[in-house]
Amino acid sequence: MLRPCLLAALVLVAWSLPADLPHPSDLALLLGPEEFEDYLDQWLAVEQERRVANGTVFRDAEVRSGCSLHVNQDFGQPQPVYLRGGRYIAPSGNNGRVRLNSGESVVVACVGSGRTIRHPNLSKTVATATAKCEGGTSISGSGWLSGRGEFGGLTCSGHSFHDALATNDRCYGNNLVIRVGYNVNNKFHPLYYSCFDQAKLEVLYVWYEQGPEHAVSQVGVDRPSWMAGSFYPGVDINNYYRQATQKKEIANLIGQDLTNKYITNVHFLNRGHLTAKTDFTLATGQRTTFYFINAAPQWQAFNSGNWNTLEQELRFRIGAAGYNTMVYTGTYGISYLRDKNNRPVDLYLYRDKNNNYKLPVPLYFYKVVVDEKRQIGTAFVGINNPYITDSEARSLTFCKDRCRNNSAFNWLKWRPDRVDLGYSFCCTLADFRKVVKHLPSFKVNGLLA
Repeated sequence: MLRPCLLAALVLVAWSLPADLPHPSDLALLLGPEEFEDYLDQWLAVEQERRVANGTVFRDAEVRSGCSLHVNQDFGQPQPVYLRGGRYIAPSGNNGRVRLNSGESVVVACVGSGRTIRHPNLSKTVATATAKCEGGTSISGSGWLSGRGEFGGLTCSGHSFHDALATNDRCYGNNLVIRVGYNVNNKFHPLYYSCFDQAKLEVLYVWYEQGPEHAVSQVGVDRPSWMAGSFYPGVDINNYYRQATQKKEIANLIGQDLTNKYITNVHFLNRGHLTAKTDFTLATGQRTTFYFINAAPQWQAFNSGNWNTLEQELRFRIGAAGYNTMVYTGTYGISYLRDKNNRPVDLYLYRDKNNNYKLPVPLYFYKVVVDEKRQIGTAFVGINNPYITDSEARSLTFCKDRCRNNSAFNWLKWRPDRVDLGYSFCCTLADFRKVVKHLPSFKVNGLLA
């Protein structure tokens, strides 16, 4: 792994020579999980601003009277939840700027017991209030703010409390639908949903909206600890993602010697986000992604390789093209390693007291991206196994790849033939559905490219 001083040097290069900044996937086999996330944060800070400055990819919204708030300049932390017209506040276009009309009001809420709004001009301690746009980055707050103040001065006494709640709805296989978000003024505002198999401790898929407003995400957001919620009773789920524990569990399947060969400092299983942290624009949204019902065991080099490339490039593409999409991110099949007799053995990270295997390691991760208004959609798929051969990878490709040798997908900078970074391919939704049956029905007539 790279030492902190070398990581710092890379970050310095990032700011001084952005044109020469290495793509995060170039470092997938060099950086540990925390180092990689730190580097990704710095890379995004540079790359997003580069694309905004380019002007041909991200267009600035028309300048008018009112307030203009940049997600990386005017939103403090610990961050309040901001609601505008009953919905989470979001940029008005794809350049990371929130536009408010003069006199327009926004709900400001510090959610959770004992949490209150903080501001240098605070005149009254409150947990929820209404702020009014006074122009530029200036706001007023009747009864709780003294005079006018800067929007960027708004913070909370602690991070706002989010929740993951079971619903009465059911998804594929009669499994549980969980909604994740914030409760403001006794109304729950979901950010994303999870389809969760409680018996197998398996997340089938999550779904969430993604549009041009998500093209620029806030950087420098603290990463919270992962949370189980109430969905893993009696199971210390975080423990089963630890390398020592996964080595023990996998050794029970294929033996200790082979496990030591497979599980290394480069190749090991991590908590792979389904809804990515950067799929949400602001810190409040990003912090909700650290639930285990939004994760599955993912080989680290795949996580930081082709999967991360897809996450970032897809978000940029949706922003540039002006798509308004629903994204379904999920898992399918069970990954494997070969035993001493060269036989494939399915991988699980947990076995209960009755010797039932649970928490499967997925063979495939996918993103199905649909713009229903335009009736277009594409399934992007990656194979979660760095130890398969090239011929195995080709045999596991279950559709005609629509991205390879297709100039319409030149924006996607992944390296799909790299097995160690996650062998990857794209399907039409019709082809995808022949194999993966998880998703609800929607009509598409062409590829989203």
